[in-house]
Amino acid sequence: MATIAGLVAENKEFRVVTGKKIGSYHDKKIFFSINSKYNIYGFDDYTNILLHITRQLEIQGNEVFPKQCETIFWENKTYMHQRFYMARVHEPRTRIFDSMKYLLNAKIKFPYLIKAEHSCSAEGLYKISDFSDLARLMSDENFIRKNRHIIVQELINMRKDLRVILVEGEIVLHYWRINKDKEWKPTSTSYGTEVDFDFFPEQWRQHIIDTFRSLELTTGAFDITWKDDDLSTEPIYLEVSPFYQPNPKMEVRKKAYAFYKQHFSLFNSWDVKYVDAVFRIKQKQVRAYLSASAASAL
Repeated sequence: MATIAGLVAENKEFRVVTGKKIGSYHDKKIFFSINSKYNIYGFDDYTNILLHITRQLEIQGNEVFPKQCETIFWENKTYMHQRFYMARVHEPRTRIFDSMKYLLNAKIKFPYLIKAEHSCSAEGLYKISDFSDLARLMSDENFIRKNRHIIVQELINMRKDLRVILVEGEIVLHYWRINKDKEWKPTSTSYGTEVDFDFFPEQWRQHIIDTFRSLELTTGAFDITWKDDDLSTEPIYLEVSPFYQPNPKMEVRKKAYAFYKQHFSLFNSWDVKYVDAVFRIKQKQVRAYLSASAASAL
């Protein structure tokens, strides 16, 4: 619905297509939502089928939004970290292994993180403090079966990170997720973290925009942190995704932000504010995609 509203705002005619006939289209502009529903056969790598669809549509002369070269970032952490390396993005030290055997032979010093290849929202993120943690993960047949690569990442000493959502060169939303515990844990709001929408480290604004542009994405959400939470140091980019769910600014009254996501409120509704944020950002996305399309046609 948000995409439709964006197209209406741009005075564009469109047709809504459902079902499996999308492969019959040629020379069209096609907007679609990124999700796992395209994986109708239930493959472990649910992202690859989406890449196949977008690639075939582009071969048939269609302009697809988001483009195949952007869609490939979605919940595809091996590719994402490879692109970070190629673009010289400042990220935690990261190594990608073909199997647990190679990881064991590397004898990496504890603690560190292991990240599932295809995951989001802190799912598939494992803190490995000692060999017992590693042995527990190695015995998880589901994890081993679904992960062709083992992504190992340096554990940064941090208790907060900054979510920054961008469309083209514009920062359209930002908020800190703050872990008040003494020990490290994921900063996803589902873990009860505090959220701050007000403060933004202005000295790093252009750095963030330039880093985003280096990845050639139209829109995306960065997760950014700083070593020891020291904002005088260079930002560390944890992840980026072309698909995201924005957290709207809320009046938080003595409860964790997650409470408002999980409970309906008539006068301070997270759901209403979320829909407003989605529609506002989606309109900017649609405009950016159409502008890029028009520019490439010149």
